Amino acid sequence: MTGYGAYSASSPNYKVSVELKSLNGKFLELNLKIPRNYMQNEMNLRTFLTNSLKRGKVNGVLTVDILNPSKNPLRVNRPILNAYVAEMKDLTEELGIKAELTMEYLMSLPNVVESDFQDVDAEEWGMIELSFQYAVRDLLVSREEEGKALERDLRIRCDIILSTLVEVEKMLPERMKTVRNRLLQSVSEMKDNFNVDVNRFEQELIYYIEKLDSNEEVVRLQKHIDYFSQTLDEDESNGKKLSFISQEMGREINTIGSKANDADIQMLVVRMKEELEKIKEQVQNIL
Repeated sequence: MTGYGAYSASSPNYKVSVELKSLNGKFLELNLKIPRNYMQNEMNLRTFLTNSLKRGKVNGVLTVDILNPSKNPLRVNRPILNAYVAEMKDLTEELGIKAELTMEYLMSLPNVVESDFQDVDAEEWGMIELSFQYAVRDLLVSREEEGKALERDLRIRCDIILSTLVEVEKMLPERMKTVRNRLLQSVSEMKDNFNVDVNRFEQELIYYIEKLDSNEEVVRLQKHIDYFSQTLDEDESNGKKLSFISQEMGREINTIGSKANDADIQMLVVRMKEELEKIKEQVQNIL
């Protein structure tokens, strides 16, 4: 599920900032960007995030500013600096270009200035852990708010399907009456023109009419929607269960549509299918 969380912590020695962004995803895809100095602790952070967030495409960024120079002793990598200078001199002579090399420019070149950093001290790591904990907390709160909005949307779409189903249910008796009348007329015409076993033929017609009856599907669809709503009421998140129920809802809607043989009912079936597709898409975002 989508969400956002961020937190910053400061001390006289450090300023630590953590930013987490989450997008919808069936599984957890964690993209964590942290400074090289903390690579040895990356697995601890990944384990914490995996246990806390469960799923989604999560991008995390850790930024650490060292405020106290004594916590970050620097040194100039002279061999690399000399190599840069030598290469630049060769290029200027070869191309006939005059170039002024300033100390500021040389110090900005990659790997010229290095840190003598060894291990993350307890204060620094404590601030990093705290920042991740609070950023995750904010992200989960953000997800929860989205989850409530998602629940409201799912309930609205279930209500739309139910109200549409009521319209279908009202139309079914008249549709069955029309089907019966049309078939009886056909039987009457056939009796006049063909030598048929009328009793057997009428039995077949009754069987055919019963097969066109959609009342059972209507009742089952209503029960599936009720079950879907009950599952939404449960304290535990149950995305897979909701997905299975929505599939059963789809089967009943499809059967009603295939039996309809009526343009007006087919239009209502299409409306229910549209809402169900939106439900299926949203359910994929639920754990």
